[in-house]
Amino acid sequence: MKDTKKLFALFEQYAHAQNYSTAFCNLLDHFLIAFKYYENEEEQAIALNKLAAYQDKELHIALLTEVGELAEGFNDPLGELYEQYISKGQNGQFFTPTPVAELMALITGIETLQSDQTVYDPACGSGRMLLLAAKINRHLRFYGADIDEICCKMALANMLLYSLTGEIAHMDTLANSFYRGYRTGTILKDGYHYPYYIEFTNPEESYIWLRPTVKSKDKRFDREVEPTRSPWMSQGVQGKLFE
Repeated sequence: MKDTKKLFALFEQYAHAQNYSTAFCNLLDHFLIAFKYYENEEEQAIALNKLAAYQDKELHIALLTEVGELAEGFNDPLGELYEQYISKGQNGQFFTPTPVAELMALITGIETLQSDQTVYDPACGSGRMLLLAAKINRHLRFYGADIDEICCKMALANMLLYSLTGEIAHMDTLANSFYRGYRTGTILKDGYHYPYYIEFTNPEESYIWLRPTVKSKDKRFDREVEPTRSPWMSQGVQGKLFE
């Protein structure tokens, strides 16, 4: 990645009247407003007015422009900002270094997958592993989940920056507890593919959340199965097979 000094300097200006965590969340939220799929023109107009009325609009644009510049080559400047100013190693939130993530993507055989096959990271953080998989083949479908809501928004932003198709889920992967999902895709308009996302809270809409196992209604399986006993076994002594 290129030098991040300018990125960090812009972020410190952006966060001058608030703490770093609040500023970072505001940065992500206002970025995501522009890419959300709205059901009607009224909802879209409200979102656009919110963006237009943002008091730090010029600094916000300058900061996101720098993020876009540094992101070239499937880098993760949002993750760098998060590590530097928000997590600072707290709760074990050190993301996998880019060279290591790229090596892991190669080891798992991403280059052998066909377009529309899937890649899944159950603890995706900022989505860095997904980005490095996309660097090898961006035409795959990318799925990521994380228990940290801020990490999910970073991963979603990175998916949108590269127009990747898939889903980011805010959930506890180990407990299979689903909170919120973001499905990403692109829409063709005026010859360009524009990225967008759809937000949902129904776990049934997720491709990541595991559905409960459906129990069989067949009553034959309600009773315990009695194990069979070999006629060649007598009081724990093995019989002779060819007698």
